[in-house]
Amino acid sequence: MVTIGVAQLYANVYISIKSTQIIISYYIMNMLVELFNKFGAYGPVILYFLSIYLLWNQHNLFFYYNVGIFVNAILNLILKGLIQEPRPSEDPKTFRLALSHGKRFLFKDGIPHDIFGMPSGHAQSAFFSTLFIYLSFRKTNLIYIYLLISMLIMAQRVIYNYHTILQVMIGAFIGSGFGYFVYLLAREKIKGHITEKSDDYGPI
Repeated sequence: MVTIGVAQLYANVYISIKSTQIIISYYIMNMLVELFNKFGAYGPVILYFLSIYLLWNQHNLFFYYNVGIFVNAILNLILKGLIQEPRPSEDPKTFRLALSHGKRFLFKDGIPHDIFGMPSGHAQSAFFSTLFIYLSFRKTNLIYIYLLISMLIMAQRVIYNYHTILQVMIGAFIGSGFGYFVYLLAREKIKGHITEKSDDYGPI
């Protein structure tokens, strides 16, 4: 009887430990999923403020980055309006109905939601920042951080059905290209301010 009682006690303890481990694992997984979702949703904003911090003392690059990120967002809206490709989460009937009534933005949870998904604005913004910062500093550690966040953004947009793989890839391509273009403009502006020192007729 004593042996059975001890065995039962050990069994109860084992079950309790396993249950606790399952509960802890569940909460950890939920926390990681939520963190992943937040990174995907707010990743471009994180990259923006990180870029502002890095460029704070680079006045010319700071100016061109801010103008570029704004124009990049406008460009994304224009391209979406021209291409008019729905997000994968959009119901085809609702999409056609909204399109026929000229309603591009639908409210979901009180927030205006663009029914068009090509190209992905999140991917476009993230890769604009990524390429601009890489070209500005040429530091490997920075590009790894930016690429990691950008890839998390792309993955989240696809997994949560906000965009197709093609939509995030095209967004990344356009953002990178526009980031490169704006950086070239910034460098040309810097070169324009560099002038030769006037000859003081001193000995060579």
